[in-house]
Amino acid sequence: MARRGGRSARGNRAAAEGATRQRQRAESVATIRIESIAAGGDGVGRSDGLACFVPRTAPGDVAQVALQTHARHARGRVLQLLEASPLRVDATCRHYDGDRCGGCQLQHLNVDAQRDARLTIVQDALRRIGKRDVPRATLVSGEAWGYRGRLTLTLKPRGTTWVGGLHPYDDASRVFALDECSIAHPSLVQAWHAVRAQVRGLPKALTLRVAFRRVALDGASTAGKAAIAIVISGGTAWPDAEAWGAALRRSHDAIVAVWWEREDGERVAIVGGGEVDVSAGDWTSADVAADRDAIDVGPDATEALAFAQVNHEVAQALRAFVVEQVGALAPAHAIDAYAGVGILSQLLANSGVRVTAIEADEAGVQQARRRLANAPGARVVCDTVESALAAALPADVVVLNPPRRGVDIRVTALLADAATKGVRGIVYVSCDPATLARDVARLASWRIAALRCFDMFPQTAHVETVCVLVPELA
Repeated sequence: MARRGGRSARGNRAAAEGATRQRQRAESVATIRIESIAAGGDGVGRSDGLACFVPRTAPGDVAQVALQTHARHARGRVLQLLEASPLRVDATCRHYDGDRCGGCQLQHLNVDAQRDARLTIVQDALRRIGKRDVPRATLVSGEAWGYRGRLTLTLKPRGTTWVGGLHPYDDASRVFALDECSIAHPSLVQAWHAVRAQVRGLPKALTLRVAFRRVALDGASTAGKAAIAIVISGGTAWPDAEAWGAALRRSHDAIVAVWWEREDGERVAIVGGGEVDVSAGDWTSADVAADRDAIDVGPDATEALAFAQVNHEVAQALRAFVVEQVGALAPAHAIDAYAGVGILSQLLANSGVRVTAIEADEAGVQQARRRLANAPGARVVCDTVESALAAALPADVVVLNPPRRGVDIRVTALLADAATKGVRGIVYVSCDPATLARDVARLASWRIAALRCFDMFPQTAHVETVCVLVPELA
């Protein structure tokens, strides 16, 4: 066993050294002027007519860059910054440059340049992919720092303890030790420091993930109090879990609940749980379906913690805009597709609209049904949108709030001629401009009537977009 492992280790080292030599042989050096910011946050310039993507650069930079050429583009790394763009600023967080933190992509740009980049990304995607020339959208912004209401860190064993933090942007296999996070609410970082002080008691695993969420306590005496709930994911056995959770809660009174999610997916309440309520959280699309919505947390719904929202202020503005745009179409019946836990469905029902909510996640469906229990004519369908949409029609408005991958082609195929079935508008909430543009391109008989962007993730290249589509002849 030991000898076989030794050969494997030597083989891995040899392969890594070979890959490094190959990379060095494949690289060329060029001087590039950065022209714009691409989706994902890389600066873009050209070398011999070839588009070159270079992380951590700014429009106006002139840099000597080591390039690796691919079929239709090149990727590079800065060797030397020859001329700094006037759009550059010093990063606020020391991890951004010191550890090449991948959590943010644009801290080296001033706020105005970041916002301009996000709007350009959306406009360019709709033009290039969606084949729609649209004016630049309005961007709704909020706080640029300390806005994140959730923080998820990766922990890896190091000797007899753990190192916990985020990944460098250029090495997803590595984790650096996180001391601060300038975009996270300070209470989350304080909770992380409390966990870090007793990491030796965590369950054994090759990797753990620790998710911190700002929540609201349920009860008149504690309403509005800042509180943190934590989910620790990984491992199969944790005999001292309750003692560990109790010690953590004693050490940091803002921590009100701790859950452990085993490798088999079962989630166990270690400390608290029943008194936590995040139903006042916000609704928006997100990177993954599990983080799309805020959700009530009760004694039998501990899995709901995963739905806590990132940016409370901007998410409220996004939700209000969606409700306004749906209301402007005067619907009697609206379909809320990818409904999550039904927060939007409830708002529409409260305004007098009959709602059909479609959601594939069973936990989300349970929450949506509780929200809509007293709404006249409301239905919640537990199914995929591509399977359930046809039966849910006719409707006056269809709201789409898909995950990052966008909607299934069967959905856009059905909606392409939905105006003939009485649909007056499609309100599409997107967290990825590229998939939004792809789906809009599939809806050739619909025109963009309204477009607004929401700066949900300052210091990053991500942007939320609400696109309102109406029939071309309307």
